[in-house]
Amino acid sequence: MSEQRPELHVNIAFKYMRPEDFEFLSLQQLHPELYFAGEDVDAITPAQIDQIEEELKNRHFRTTVHSPFYDLNPGAHDPKVRALTLERMIWSLNIAKRFQAMHVVMHGGYGPWVNKKNFPAWLDRARHVLTPLLEKAKDLGLKIAFENIYDDSPEDLALMLEGYPLDLAGVCFDVGHFNIFSECSIVKWLDVLGSRLYEFHLHDNLGSEDLHIAVGDGSVKFGPLVNWLRNRETAPMPVMALEMEQKTHVIKSVSRVRQWFEPQKES
Repeated sequence: MSEQRPELHVNIAFKYMRPEDFEFLSLQQLHPELYFAGEDVDAITPAQIDQIEEELKNRHFRTTVHSPFYDLNPGAHDPKVRALTLERMIWSLNIAKRFQAMHVVMHGGYGPWVNKKNFPAWLDRARHVLTPLLEKAKDLGLKIAFENIYDDSPEDLALMLEGYPLDLAGVCFDVGHFNIFSECSIVKWLDVLGSRLYEFHLHDNLGSEDLHIAVGDGSVKFGPLVNWLRNRETAPMPVMALEMEQKTHVIKSVSRVRQWFEPQKES
């Protein structure tokens, strides 16, 4: 059984990247996952970037970055949408390099209307974005973790990453999205994507809406994931990022997730 302990991150939006919010993370021994929406990319000033960078350095955070995703689609039919998608994603890579981030989380951008039979055509268009994007990531010494959203199984995500190096293109497995959309077990997801799992997004819901409530307050069955994590022997522990805005939910989740990795009492 692995003796590794998880490194816990918290996803925070740009409006919460304030000194008092970074102080909250420090006091809880947490690290930030910095999320920038499209409007943030256009509005952020050099002075604000400098301030965030100073906070990260002074607090010795190990940072990850979450790219914009609303309205973006690397496999869109409209070439201007694909171009904007690449522009936003490359901005995220550049800011991640500036902040010395471990990796960048991105949404694949495909919705339920392209799953299964329509996915290959979407992927053919998306390659024109994904390939230069991953080349840029490689040049910057960064990795990209693509997140499951509407996926009912891991096959489409695995196919999207096929042909790209394991140490360059990986997966951020969102447990909450899995709970809403997946038609197969979490064990299958872990078996299919295990070698590419860079990060987990941890939050809970009741199986119908993406509520982003505290871990353990919904219907997600975390047991198989905990067993899989605890039984990893050699591979590095993926990043665990909590995705919830309410600090009370963060505090409850931190306590519960850390309990997963407490030494087991012998009976």
